[in-house]
Amino acid sequence: MAKIEIFDTLPSTQSLALARVRLGPSEAGWIMAREQTKGIGRHGKTWIGTKGNFMASRYEVMAVDVRSVPQLSFVTALAVYEMLRPLVPDTDQFMRIKWPNDILHRGRKLCGILVQTETLPDPEKLGVVIGIGLNMAAAPIFDDYLTCSLRDISAQAKGLNAEAMLHKLNGHLDGVLNLWREKAWSDMAAAWLKRAYGRDRTLSVENDGVTISGRLKGLDDFGALQITGDDGKLYTITGGDVIYGDKIPV
Repeated sequence: MAKIEIFDTLPSTQSLALARVRLGPSEAGWIMAREQTKGIGRHGKTWIGTKGNFMASRYEVMAVDVRSVPQLSFVTALAVYEMLRPLVPDTDQFMRIKWPNDILHRGRKLCGILVQTETLPDPEKLGVVIGIGLNMAAAPIFDDYLTCSLRDISAQAKGLNAEAMLHKLNGHLDGVLNLWREKAWSDMAAAWLKRAYGRDRTLSVENDGVTISGRLKGLDDFGALQITGDDGKLYTITGGDVIYGDKIPV
């Protein structure tokens, strides 16, 4: 069982988890906050930590190649997705995992994931921190994208709190991490693709100043997005904003 620490208020669960993993702990652990004042998102963006929502970071020392670390975003997303399945009745129809790190319901952001690493004295091991922010009670309002909360879409969620959700997630994440260690990455990538947002839509992304349009093919060995272009070529996307267009006729 992972060690769990719960705080009423923290600047950032991610920052404290990074400090914990630098010490080289022998077991995994969680840092949870009931409120965050300076949460960390991708590319330095603010991660809003509203009371009642789920804000936690898991830390662990792993024997993992740094090149494989991006896979953990997708592995974690699969764990969260399966944890939410019993709570969200229309999971298979409307819940999707958006590359690289968001879980959406009907196109609205429900959960975000952030993976960071720390080098350790043992060159064969890395300190890994996985931050998870789930809108349980309230959805923050943004100008550039839509959001939703778990209580908006699940009647059962009204009886859950973040601490109960953490215990559920810890079990699911342990299970999926074990699968990730034991199975070929191609199997995990295929599981992600079945749940991926945009697999039924046209996609476009700017890559090296050139706009690529096509459809989603999957993930490469390092978690990069693969798009089959309208020109028939396979493109590998490691960054940039992907624009999701109209649904592809069946």
